[in-house]
Amino acid sequence: MIPSGKPLAGIRILDLTWVYSGPYCTSLLLDLGADIFKIEGPEGGDHSRTFPPFKNGGSGYFYALNRGKKSLALNLKTEQGREVFSRLSEKCDMVVENFVPGVLDRMGLGYETLKQNNPRLIYGSIHGFGSWGPYSSWPCVDPVAQAMGGLMDQSGFADGPPLKTGPAVADAVAGIYLALGLVAAVLERETTGLGRRVEVSMHDAVFSVLEDSVVRASMTGNALPRRGNTDPLGAPWDAFPTADGKWIMMCSLGADRFDKIYRLIGRVDIAEKFGGGGEEDFTRRADSLKDLNSLFAEYAKTRTSDQLIKTLHSLRIPCGIVKDVVELLEDPHLAERNMVVPIEHPKLGKIKTYNNPIMFDQKSLGIRPGENPLDPEPGADNAQILARCLGLTSEEIQELTRRQVLWK
Repeated sequence: MIPSGKPLAGIRILDLTWVYSGPYCTSLLLDLGADIFKIEGPEGGDHSRTFPPFKNGGSGYFYALNRGKKSLALNLKTEQGREVFSRLSEKCDMVVENFVPGVLDRMGLGYETLKQNNPRLIYGSIHGFGSWGPYSSWPCVDPVAQAMGGLMDQSGFADGPPLKTGPAVADAVAGIYLALGLVAAVLERETTGLGRRVEVSMHDAVFSVLEDSVVRASMTGNALPRRGNTDPLGAPWDAFPTADGKWIMMCSLGADRFDKIYRLIGRVDIAEKFGGGGEEDFTRRADSLKDLNSLFAEYAKTRTSDQLIKTLHSLRIPCGIVKDVVELLEDPHLAERNMVVPIEHPKLGKIKTYNNPIMFDQKSLGIRPGENPLDPEPGADNAQILARCLGLTSEEIQELTRRQVLWK
């Protein structure tokens, strides 16, 4: 039985990640039980410490991605700093980084070098375009990965420009993929006794989640057009405004639901004209989706959001109110599932954050009720990490600080 009840308890990770994709990956691993030693350089540490929202000098952005981690402020530009990191890698299970490809290799801290003294080391990397290929040296941030990976071309309305998603999904998906790969490498190591290098490209990650678009383009030679909130899979299918000023997203799949809806709104003629479960019937509805949606939109305007949801759910139609994040912080379903967590932060005050959605035995692996994980100040855990992992004395740690190998 794992003492913490978390599957990665006892796993130590040297975290060289910054901003979003890498820190999101290691935050998932932390929630799975790993100890995360966040390595930060003397130029202010992780750049996201300077990202809004701010309060009392603290960053809400940084907090969300780094709660519960330990900070080791180590200057890797010094020879002794690199030596300390190399020694730590012998005592840890993983190194995770999201620098430009080749940076750590040139510093003597790449996988091929570090594995010489620790063959069990697992080395995870996120890059914009990967460490090889024609684009590998190109700079990349989330919207660029969305653009070049095909996601922007499919987002937005048919008569409008391509759009990126609101949140940085390229960063997030890459982080999730790397976490999955690293957990698989831990499992493999139980059999082989050896670590390995695991890499995820943000560009690859976006391309891999384009649903059926890749196969469709291969079969037809055409890219899917932008379609806003609609989908040819069913009708009606769109976001519809209601009488109380809210929006309902509904997705009517299948001939049976189509028939029920248009009979419900008094359009038996439409139900009969466009009904049927054959391929030709499906195509006919898809070709007329704009008009079919307009008919349902007139009905939706006469109902409040609650009335419409109740009616559609009685017909087993997938639908839901379009909610903003302020509403979600008070959502009773998320609250019952412990997905919205209240925190008392020394700088940010009383805040709420999201929890890890992975549930074991109906319990989140993330923040548990009553816990109050904080983000670390730069270098707050220097002495603890170096004493625990390398057995350094307080005098030795003070000397490293004097030499500016360590900082705060």
